[in-house]
Amino acid sequence: MRKSNIRTGVTAAIILICTISVSAQEDNGTIWDDMSLNGYVKNLTTVFLPPGGDTSIFVDNLIHNRLDYSWYINSNFTFNASMRNRLFYGESVKSLPFVYDMLAEDPAFFDLSILWFNSKGAALHTTFDRLNIDFQKGSWQFILGRQRVNWGVNLVWNPNDIFNAFSYFDFDYEERIGTDAILSRKYISATSTVELVYAPGDSIEASTIAGMYKVLLGSYDVQVIGGYLFDQVVVGGAWSGDIKGAGFRGEFSLFAPLGDDGRKTQFVGAIDLDYTFTNSLYVHASYLLNTTGLDSKTGDYTNFFLGAGSTISAQTLSPAMHNIFAEVGYSASPLVRLGFASWFNPADASLYLGPTVNWSVAQNFEILFNVQGFLGKDMTLFGNYGSFYYLRIKYSF
Repeated sequence: MRKSNIRTGVTAAIILICTISVSAQEDNGTIWDDMSLNGYVKNLTTVFLPPGGDTSIFVDNLIHNRLDYSWYINSNFTFNASMRNRLFYGESVKSLPFVYDMLAEDPAFFDLSILWFNSKGAALHTTFDRLNIDFQKGSWQFILGRQRVNWGVNLVWNPNDIFNAFSYFDFDYEERIGTDAILSRKYISATSTVELVYAPGDSIEASTIAGMYKVLLGSYDVQVIGGYLFDQVVVGGAWSGDIKGAGFRGEFSLFAPLGDDGRKTQFVGAIDLDYTFTNSLYVHASYLLNTTGLDSKTGDYTNFFLGAGSTISAQTLSPAMHNIFAEVGYSASPLVRLGFASWFNPADASLYLGPTVNWSVAQNFEILFNVQGFLGKDMTLFGNYGSFYYLRIKYSF
């Protein structure tokens, strides 16, 4: 079993990094020659207010450390490793320990996660979301290991992100999740590339293999994708350009099941527009269509939010058929950025509201205040989830 020992993958990764560091020290005389190490430390405080007339208040904290390490072995080879260490503590860990038990399950093929403990209102988790060897020579590039395969072009919803989709609500994870894969890339010209990626699974049906061709047509970057995903054929495409200074992007994917398991052919598509005025006012709007999503006044959306951190995919960007997103941003000063985002489901009139304030206190130090408010009736997309208030302090190095 590939996940029979949770600690094995993490231990092997740590040993590998230490071995590489020692080897570099022997070859170059100093451990930092041809290497880089950076990261951050964050503290995120969350206050949760339940919906309805419940007057309870739940407070949680997350101390989050990230380390990004690269060793430029020579002109062709680069080794990359990124580690996340997170200490959760507070009332949610105490009352919902089973949610944090899921952190022990690494969603990728290799188990590079470890849940050190989860008891008495605290949980400590370590994972590698990047661990790969990058080889480049001439017009060819190969990446082997855990990496981010970034095929999305839109800013909110990415139907082309079939290898490692992300949840919009997970704002504290800027780097986004990676996947265990083999990537080969050919730079055909200065304006065109072709990629082929294989991400293994426990079986052929659970594996993904797909290709992408990207080319510059006029002033637009255009791409087409196609491949095999979880016993489905997937085809899609995307574009990115501008209309009179306004960013104009779109992407879509069609998923056609191969087996006779009751799944329907699914189309997921999104269009994105944004514009920045001369006074720094930023406006952005997006629309997502999911043909297998719910288009009714009521429905069961619980699994979407419970699984958003681990099981989100290009097919489950939203369980609703129609989704409208809009946001504005404004730099009140060179150090303070204000924002306000919303997500609306027209079928059930439920609404997400998310104001933010980002203050760059110093070059490597920032403070973020964010609200995630969910409004709606029973059995709607955003109903019955209450409001979350976040205060994050971040130091980068």
